[in-house]
Amino acid sequence: MKPHHLIVPFLLGQRRDGLCRVRDVDSHAWEIVEAPEFAEISIADANEKIRRMAKIYALLSDTVEKAVNSGSVPVSVAGDCVSTLGVLGGLQKAGKPPDRILWLDAHGDFHTWGTTHTKYLGGMPLSMLVGRSDRRQGNRNAIAALVTTIGVKPFPEEKILLSDARDLDPGELEELQRSDIVTCSIADIVKHLDPNETLYLHFDTDVIDAEPQAPALKYHVKKGPGFAEMHRLFRDLRHHNIVAVSVSAWHEEKDLDNTTAIACLNLLKELELDASPS
Repeated sequence: MKPHHLIVPFLLGQRRDGLCRVRDVDSHAWEIVEAPEFAEISIADANEKIRRMAKIYALLSDTVEKAVNSGSVPVSVAGDCVSTLGVLGGLQKAGKPPDRILWLDAHGDFHTWGTTHTKYLGGMPLSMLVGRSDRRQGNRNAIAALVTTIGVKPFPEEKILLSDARDLDPGELEELQRSDIVTCSIADIVKHLDPNETLYLHFDTDVIDAEPQAPALKYHVKKGPGFAEMHRLFRDLRHHNIVAVSVSAWHEEKDLDNTTAIACLNLLKELELDASPS
């Protein structure tokens, strides 16, 4: 199986064409998941963001489904973690859902409307992925509409391994502790993985604590793994059956020399997906 590389140039429904510079610094052919009707780079209304994300990640889901059906491993680079709903939805529609998801993130991404103080949609994707309810008042459930449009089904909590979520808000922490999601440090990841299982790897680049080497990483959180530790992990993951990879990217508008993009793409090369047997 060979990788099929995808760029989703959006952040929460807002245009981020700078992500397309990945094509300038990487030798692979990259397909752009395009939604030309969505050109705005800033949207204030949360409901409009959700509406656009639903359409964009439904397109991503369809693209992933086609890639999987053609025998490829989809590798997606997008502006946010909500894109994981599109990747998982595509795997499910292709009849090849992963046995396990490895979620690498400095944050839990496990907020709901009932726990969030900031109302930031980017803090909710993991709760969306496992089917947590919207919890807003007045029977509103915009997230359910998002999930329905994308066509993704809830993933079992006990089949998710979350590492290295070290920046958790109180309500989010409580919900995570009550869930069946398995959490661990970067160093202990391989102990929790079965090489015989199929694995979907989600890599939020802000899991890395390496601001000097990669200044355009988003939301720096101290006391996390550096690039050396991440390279070791990705080399270890070569021995696992990876069926999809998604990346929540850096601040492309701050990465004008592409230093951060190159550093993160070099991590993906450690997986040696091109060398996987067909």
